[in-house]
Amino acid sequence: MNPERATERVAVLMTPTEKAAYADRAHSLGMSLGQFFREAGAAYANRNAQSDSRALADEEALEAVLKQLELSTNRTERTLDAALAEVRAALNAQP
Repeated sequence: MNPERATERVAVLMTPTEKAAYADRAHSLGMSLGQFFREAGAAYANRNAQSDSRALADEEALEAVLKQLELSTNRTERTLDAALAEVRAALNAQP
């Protein structure tokens, strides 16, 4: 819990039906409408931060896999080039 006292206001426009639904939900959770929105906002921000962190980790993993694929492809091309050279040499050596 943040020890700082809430003194700032944020005006949020919504329909009377939306406000009533949010107020009912907040009341059912034992909190004020303001507390409901503060906690909902904090949860949303935290979820997005976790999502961003996972996306970065996924991107780094993908880059590592692509680098390994590039190395493997280069090795395979060199091996195939060497095999092809041997086949050509063998065909040229035939009488």
